[in-house]
Amino acid sequence: MNFERTYNMNYHRERNEAAWQGKLVDYLTRYECQVQFEKADGTVRDMQCTLQESVVPVTKGTGKAKPVGVLTVFDTQSKGWRTIKFDKIIDFTVQNEYVRSAN
Repeated sequence: MNFERTYNMNYHRERNEAAWQGKLVDYLTRYECQVQFEKADGTVRDMQCTLQESVVPVTKGTGKAKPVGVLTVFDTQSKGWRTIKFDKIIDFTVQNEYVRSAN
C-alpha cells in the first residue's frame, strides 16, 4: 500500500523571475521580512529574516560560488544563516525596518 502524500502547494507566481528575485533581495537589505517557503523535507516554514548590514554578523564567506536559484538570508529569530530555494517560496511580506539590536 502506498501512502505517498501529494501537496498542491501554491508557490509565489513570480518566484522564478529575475526582476522579482532582485526586488526581494533589495527589500531584505533594507527591512526585516517574513518569507514562507517549503523546506527540503516538504514542511512549510515561516521565517523572519533580513540582509541588513547593521544586523547580520560579519562573515568571511566560503570562497565557493553562490548556487543558482538559492537565496541566503539571516534568520533574525534563530540568529543564523539560512538558505531558501527561490522556486520554493510561497509568500513574502515586508515586516518593518529592523530595530532590534544585533546582539
